[in-house]
Amino acid sequence: MSYTSNTMSRQKKKRNKPYTGADAAPSQPVVHHYTAVVRSPLSQWWFDNKKRVKIISYIVGGVLGFGYLLYEFFRMVF
Repeated sequence: MSYTSNTMSRQKKKRNKPYTGADAAPSQPVVHHYTAVVRSPLSQWWFDNKKRVKIISYIVGGVLGFGYLLYEFFRMVF
């Protein structure tokens, strides 16, 4: 087997690019700021269920609006 001097002396280039994948360590420490809020029981319930109540109210409002339009349509036709 014959090797050229160029093949024998070549070394792998070292990687100098920092890894930026999803599991890479953050370059800066992450600081979380928490604040305590005193809420009444009703206010706490609203804070916990606001998204659910809004979605349900949109659905109920849409059904009632559509029902009213159907009622007016059938009242006008018949």
